[in-house]
Amino acid sequence: MLKKSSFDFLNGLFINNNKKWVDEHRLDYDQTLEDYTTFNQNLIDAISKFDQSIAKSVLQAKDCIPRLNRDLRFTKDKSPYKTYLYSIINEGGRKSGKAGYFIVMSPGECYIGAGAFQPEPDRLKKIRQKIDINFNDWKKITEDTKLLKAFPEGIVAQESLQKIPKGFDPDSPAEDFLKMKGFFVRNFHPDTFFRGKDNFSDIIESFKACQHLNQFVNDI
Repeated sequence: MLKKSSFDFLNGLFINNNKKWVDEHRLDYDQTLEDYTTFNQNLIDAISKFDQSIAKSVLQAKDCIPRLNRDLRFTKDKSPYKTYLYSIINEGGRKSGKAGYFIVMSPGECYIGAGAFQPEPDRLKKIRQKIDINFNDWKKITEDTKLLKAFPEGIVAQESLQKIPKGFDPDSPAEDFLKMKGFFVRNFHPDTFFRGKDNFSDIIESFKACQHLNQFVNDI
């Protein structure tokens, strides 16, 4: 799948997060990006075979991979570059805001996942409303054996509220989920996992288990 040299570049970038080093290793970066882009295009082609929303989007890998440069406008950390690569394969591409299948390549902390990582406030509110109204359907997704086999942690959030949001019944059976600010699954793998060709099919099988999660969250 991915080349060892791609991880070598990211490890080097972690230690030398500055423009001078990146300029000196521009060829390494270009080769890493090409490697990661090819990997993602292969993922898109495979996912399109079972998820029609991806197939109809006619996605290209470049639509799913953000730039390496960080947005420095609202942070005290002025490091110019991300020290990882990530991609979100979803209907409409990374800027659509929709749930999808994602890959995070951060040496020592690589993982695959799916769902809505950090939806915008309006979308988050609509997802919560749908979960509250259709909790039985949502519960089936959260308890799906294939999903839990692929992602043992189940559906998690990067951040949750202390109290249930305003406008929802405090006694709602969906209380724990309504507090969440995201709805996704993820599973960490060692770097070597992403360098083994035989593991590509395992990634696709894991993504297949997430299709209903993405569909539920996107159909709002």
